[in-house]
Amino acid sequence: MERFYSYSDYLKGTFGDRTYKVVVNSGLTCPTRDGTLGKKACAFCDVRGSSSYYGKIGRGKEVRDQLEERIPRIRERFGSQRFLAYFQSYTNTYTDSVTELRELYEAALSHPEVQGLCIGTRPDCLPPAVLELLRELSEKTYVSLELGVQSFEDPTLEWLDRGHDAECSRQAIQKLRTQAPRVDVGVHLIFGSPTDSKTSPELAAEEINRSGAHGVKLHQLMVLERTELARRWREESQFRVLSLEEYADQVGRFLAHLNPQIYVERLCATSSHPEECIAPEWSKLRWEPLNFLNRWLEEKQIRQGSRFTSF
Repeated sequence: MERFYSYSDYLKGTFGDRTYKVVVNSGLTCPTRDGTLGKKACAFCDVRGSSSYYGKIGRGKEVRDQLEERIPRIRERFGSQRFLAYFQSYTNTYTDSVTELRELYEAALSHPEVQGLCIGTRPDCLPPAVLELLRELSEKTYVSLELGVQSFEDPTLEWLDRGHDAECSRQAIQKLRTQAPRVDVGVHLIFGSPTDSKTSPELAAEEINRSGAHGVKLHQLMVLERTELARRWREESQFRVLSLEEYADQVGRFLAHLNPQIYVERLCATSSHPEECIAPEWSKLRWEPLNFLNRWLEEKQIRQGSRFTSF
């Protein structure tokens, strides 16, 4: 029995077949890197911005070239004919030029096998012109916005050096609902910061239920080389990170309170460069953590929405 509503099931229901995300690099940066909010980046973020970073590329034709290179490999591996262009690394709505964004997005959509866009961004990088562009595109094709909320608790956002507060995230989701209602909003959350409250998983689920977001993507706090967290780990103190059992407990509590109609894209993350992962050690493993989480949900008889109360 399925214990949660998976994103793969959601996509299959939306497109009628298995659909895969193909990572492309936009070449854009972030306000916590270019000096607008800081130059050190968020405390957890390494120089790659995520596993998808391939260097300073990604305008118009280059985006199409990336898709031409990667789609055949994914098709061969998974047998899929349906793909979404995934702008993952850094902040993919962060530019003074909406014309530039349009060029990037339309270059991806020009590929005949691309069914839509998945765009990773921050809640403080959605000005009116960007919202209008997202609205326009979502009227024509599938558009998913992966919003890096990370936490709905201000002490944790401060500890992670995010540069925005929880209210900014709430307002961003509300603006998307009212100004670009056809955009599929997915909320990215990190569990395991030492500043998290004891009930942060339940409270996060309730926030998402109220927000009207369509999906959620979970990530354990990882200490990676070349990050502010790595500096704190070595120079200040080895702050506590979650064991796999503790993380599983938080995931279970979160899912139990989550509206069962909200899809879950991911339960945990794997370090794409294990040799650069300082802690927790289990983040270096590829399949064992996910298998453990699935067994945990089964053994504890946890099902998404089992404690959900409609508002």
